[in-house]
Amino acid sequence: MTHQHVKLGLIYSGIGRHSSAWRLPEAVADGYTDPALVSEAVKIAERGKLDFFFVGNSLTSSAHRGEFAYTGKNVKVSHDHLFAIEGFATMAYAAAFSEKVGLVVTFNTTYNDPFHIARITATLDHLSRGRLGLNIVTGSDLSAAFNFGQERHLDNEDRYDRVEEFTEVLWDLWDSWEDDWLVADKEQGIYHDVSKAHRIDHTGKYFSIRGPLNFPRPPQGHIPFLHPGYSQRSLEYGAKYADMRFIHWRNAEWNKAYYADIKSRVVRHGREEGDHLLISGITPYVAENARDAHAKFREVQDLNTNVFVPALLADQLGTDLTGRTGADRVLEAIDRKLIPEKAWIIDNAIASFDDEDITLEDLTHYMGNNPISQPAIVGDAKQLADFVETNFHERAFDGVAICQPYWPGPAATFVDLVVPELQRRGVFRTEYTTSTLREHLGLKSAPNRLAERAPAEGGAA
Repeated sequence: MTHQHVKLGLIYSGIGRHSSAWRLPEAVADGYTDPALVSEAVKIAERGKLDFFFVGNSLTSSAHRGEFAYTGKNVKVSHDHLFAIEGFATMAYAAAFSEKVGLVVTFNTTYNDPFHIARITATLDHLSRGRLGLNIVTGSDLSAAFNFGQERHLDNEDRYDRVEEFTEVLWDLWDSWEDDWLVADKEQGIYHDVSKAHRIDHTGKYFSIRGPLNFPRPPQGHIPFLHPGYSQRSLEYGAKYADMRFIHWRNAEWNKAYYADIKSRVVRHGREEGDHLLISGITPYVAENARDAHAKFREVQDLNTNVFVPALLADQLGTDLTGRTGADRVLEAIDRKLIPEKAWIIDNAIASFDDEDITLEDLTHYMGNNPISQPAIVGDAKQLADFVETNFHERAFDGVAICQPYWPGPAATFVDLVVPELQRRGVFRTEYTTSTLREHLGLKSAPNRLAERAPAEGGAA
């Protein structure tokens, strides 16, 4: 399966992806609780004909933001977000303000139950008329376990054993009603065909569920889902089950090699390459001209409160910075040849500032407040479109998920400047020609596994 058009998504978070950009005069600081911002954001995504609108999630919590202890000293940073929007409620709200764009919500399988999730997601897929998508995560933070009465967080192997069983059960629950269940014969008083219901009768290591689900099969059959993560279990799980994977952007060389590796894993699991899309997160700073875009990036960086700590930055980069000050130039203080696995961070920072004379203080700001997994891409509309088009055609990714450094502003700017440029080049749709998220993404339809498995069962609800 091949894809002619790049996939585009918009990632929503309450105050944006950059943890200090909310200090800008034009940025909002109450985005976590403002429903108008959610409705505005999903309308922007739909105006841009984007494939999906995405909300992340977290089950960790803390009363503190921006403080941690390092070598006995309190070092002020601001890269941790304090709150996490509940995704299912947010997407139910967003569905009412949109008609076409996909709605992707994050949930954690380690602290959820398949029947509960199957019921919520089937409902939301019907309410959105087939536009729901899922981001399935397993978590890695011990503080989430504490919030759910657990003394420890499952290790990586246990989490992936659980998520594989979870996925199989979730699919069976969605499939426990066939699509043509409804009879609605008013004369004879027959509402439904009982032979279209199937108990799943699952007994496994983590779950024991009889079924069937008490809600009709989702319009998409199997709701598309993506999966992030970099462990070997994560890569194999995604290649076997997931429709999309969020990936880091480092540079073209690294990403093309990573793309080829993931696609080969997908094929080894008996799937086609196009069954598993690789979506790279980026944080765009775009303006009418490149000079203004880089100026805005610099303005945002200068708002953060991080301070240069030689030992901390040295640990992050894997190099010795003893005796260095924040005013020292990066290219004089750090030999990139000595940190081949981290040199791309410096290269991306220089490109974002558009300045080879950035200081160690600048690099501290860049690393502390710009998510390394969704790096800043700075420039005018043509430069941003060049980045997307080139790396799409050269198989470095199948699409990008657009993170916003702050709200509102940047999302609308990307949609109004970069999307039309991609449309003019023929690499992105000019209108929606499909209705469901599965169709937007060019994915195959999902057959009903239980109906195929037991066609003569006659219903066992």
